[in-house]
Amino acid sequence: MSLDPKPHAARPLSRLDRAILALACALLAWLLPGGRPASADPAPGRQVHLPVLGYLGQDTLCRTWIEAQNLGDLPTKVTIVVWAAPGFCPPQAAGPLKVECSGLLGPGSTWNFQGGQIPVGARSAIAFSFLARQFSEVGIDPGGFDDVIADYMCERLFFDVVGDHDAYRRFKQAYDEGGLYERIPLDRVTGSPLGIEVLRHCPADLNPAAEVSAKYEGISEQSLGIADPVFGGFSYYAPLLYAGRGDFDSVIYIQNAGIQCSSVEIWFKQQDDCLRARICEVFTLAPGETFQYEAADCVGLDWQGSAWVRASQPMAMAVDIYGRDVLMSYTSQPAEIRYAYAGLPTYRAGSQVAYGPLTYSEYQGWDSGIQVMNLSPVTNAKVKVYFLDRGGDVITTLVDWVCARGSQTFYLPVVAGLPGTWVGAVRVESQDIWNPGNDPIPAPDIQAVAALIRYTDPSRAETAEAIAYNLLPEVQSFDWQIGPDPACCRCPGPGCVGLIGVPSLLKDRSGSGITTEIAVQNLVVRPGFTDYALYIYDQNGLLAFDCSKLGQQQVEYINLANWGFVPPGFKGSAVISATYWEHFSGRPGSQNVLGLAAVVVERTGGVLGEAVPGDEAAGGAGFPIFDRGFGFADASLRPRCPGQPTPLPPASATPTPTATATLAPATATATASATLAPTIQAVETPTETPTPSATPSPSASPTLVAADTPTATASATASATPTPSPSPTPNAFATSVAATLTAIAASPTPTASHTPDLVATAVAATLTALVPTPTPSPTPNLIGTAVAATLTAVAQASATPTPSPSATATRTPSPSPTPSATATHTATGTATRTATATRTPTGTATRTATATLTATATLTVTATLTPTLVASATPTPNPTVLAAGSGARRADFPRLAAPLAPPLPLAPGPSPAGPVQGDPRRAIAW
Repeated sequence: MSLDPKPHAARPLSRLDRAILALACALLAWLLPGGRPASADPAPGRQVHLPVLGYLGQDTLCRTWIEAQNLGDLPTKVTIVVWAAPGFCPPQAAGPLKVECSGLLGPGSTWNFQGGQIPVGARSAIAFSFLARQFSEVGIDPGGFDDVIADYMCERLFFDVVGDHDAYRRFKQAYDEGGLYERIPLDRVTGSPLGIEVLRHCPADLNPAAEVSAKYEGISEQSLGIADPVFGGFSYYAPLLYAGRGDFDSVIYIQNAGIQCSSVEIWFKQQDDCLRARICEVFTLAPGETFQYEAADCVGLDWQGSAWVRASQPMAMAVDIYGRDVLMSYTSQPAEIRYAYAGLPTYRAGSQVAYGPLTYSEYQGWDSGIQVMNLSPVTNAKVKVYFLDRGGDVITTLVDWVCARGSQTFYLPVVAGLPGTWVGAVRVESQDIWNPGNDPIPAPDIQAVAALIRYTDPSRAETAEAIAYNLLPEVQSFDWQIGPDPACCRCPGPGCVGLIGVPSLLKDRSGSGITTEIAVQNLVVRPGFTDYALYIYDQNGLLAFDCSKLGQQQVEYINLANWGFVPPGFKGSAVISATYWEHFSGRPGSQNVLGLAAVVVERTGGVLGEAVPGDEAAGGAGFPIFDRGFGFADASLRPRCPGQPTPLPPASATPTPTATATLAPATATATASATLAPTIQAVETPTETPTPSATPSPSASPTLVAADTPTATASATASATPTPSPSPTPNAFATSVAATLTAIAASPTPTASHTPDLVATAVAATLTALVPTPTPSPTPNLIGTAVAATLTAVAQASATPTPSPSATATRTPSPSPTPSATATHTATGTATRTATATRTPTGTATRTATATLTATATLTVTATLTPTLVASATPTPNPTVLAAGSGARRADFPRLAAPLAPPLPLAPGPSPAGPVQGDPRRAIAW
């Protein structure tokens, strides 16, 4: 069809549409006042911002590898728009440097941009997701030809926006708003959400022969925050910055993610200084471009602290920490908006609890520091940090104060009693503040960053490698401590995460030199366990899976170098999916809950425990997947994990009791008759008023007599034999109305002009009365009555007896009664016609005609169904299995583009025979 800028007609919502709408409503509840935190990074998105590519500070030094994973259910291609160094604001803005595009990505697969696909001088980029289908498949005509949508958009952007800021601005606005760009409705051509990581290898600062590496997660459009409606602008936080402290320095990369030129200001606050902040730089930035700023240029040396940024457009920020031949990177978070001191926030990006699935302490020389930032601008925060071992037990805790809009470091090496050679996790909590004589102060929201550094000597003077990653807020992991309220959210979903995307899964030491390690944590504190599967993909699709089981708060550390199951040279991606879980939340009428989180570590040139020159390690958090449309495998593929209950009781040698019969085709007859006897009588009584004249005329008293007595009689009889189908049978009525119209048309017309609109109105009223309302129509109701009676007979005949070990039960149902019904419709309509005759020049006559139409139509439909029953009796599943809750629910492997099944009813509480019964402990049916 041709393009039309007008809105499209509404269509009925499919089950998938309703599922997506329900998910959108749930996510909206997290944004409303009093709701849960909004999405923070990492989060998948269809528009992903990459603030830094080939630069380290001010210099083009780094090799860049962009890893983009399809985290939806649509065939997708990725288009990346790249910018060089920042310049002027429009109209002098230089515009994008280059456009690069990927190949086809199926659900779960990853495309790698590297080498020549990243142009020299590329400083920043924005990735856009496009659907890899034909225009004709989605009903779009781009101009008399057909093409693959993603390929056409890639070509169009390459020729339109490179070097043209205005063309890019028009495209970006259309993509943001779902509008038209060059006759293409962009809301109908977007592809799947993307999870994108940027891995950089740069020269070391001390050893010229060594390299350092770091990675960060791309910033999706959902993670850009919102403008402050009262004070204006957007705000963002960077929790950890160095300026010559411990021989480390920091660079902030700020990318304009809007469509207008923006002013930007940076505020710095030293750690433990609760009095004042310092504003150091105000500059302007064109859309898409990135400005880099070193903290030492403002605050001097021997400084550690945090920063926040204010801008008039949305921004995407990343931070580098470098020095001592190591490099760490993380991304910033948007600020909250709260106008009442103790009230609910308008917008939240942090939370009161944050999770770190991976920490080290003296494990082959590793130490960890947790940097916590207080998001409140007016209240200090009391923060408690729990350090957990690999089994989920609490090793030790730390409690300290964090200044308003300030940060604090919780450093593991100074913790007494913490055992060496230890791998575990961390949980950070912001707690309410109580002081005698004052009202309690609610806990402020926090954000946190984990910095993991490996040293080569006991005195910690020489560093070997380092990793930094953002801790996960509750919305992206687990709603502490008993899961989300079922009235708000279902599991899996926000605050109850069961799917995680891993864009990079590599065992390629001999090629790219990179090997992947993954730390997966079960965040749930309630007793129980969670089964999950690691699904492995190459660029063409799903290859295999591996099963694992985690108890509450346990961590599994996967080192791919030790997995012979994965062949050397493998380059692909993964999805972590919960397949079965038993964690009853304890809330009345509640559900079993789950919460998974993961951190991915990539090592270049070596594996865990090897000494390699330079910084070989780079890490980041996995991408929580909330989109229930995500389908990464066919329904026929089901994980068969050891010990996991099957979805149905096992087959038994005992024959299944059955009852057999034959179902004869149902027959239905219908007769319809209509008698129409309209009578139209019209009487006109003219009146005349002579016109005064000075000279009498010979015919001074003209008289006009008009009589209009049209009479019409018509009758029609119609019969029909409708087929028992969902469509109504209004043919008999239509025939009768047609006869009525014929009779009216045949009636004599007054010689004077008349107004036929009144007659049309009467006929329309007659039609409305005669023709039944389509929903529900008479015929389907009669058939439905018969079917209901048949179903009742079936249900009575197929009552399942309690089976004996070796018995066969056969039931022959008694004939069901023949249902019949009669429906009669009677309607009466009245039509009035008015005619006016005018005589000139001496008189005027007016005539009025009234016509009455009476029509009666009768429709009689008799439907007869004679069913012969086929029934089968299936024995009740093992009551022990149902009571124990270990197989009462379907455990299907997620299906490609499968609509979300309606939730199963929940039991009010624990069953006497087991921990819980009636909860959907099943594979995630996205």
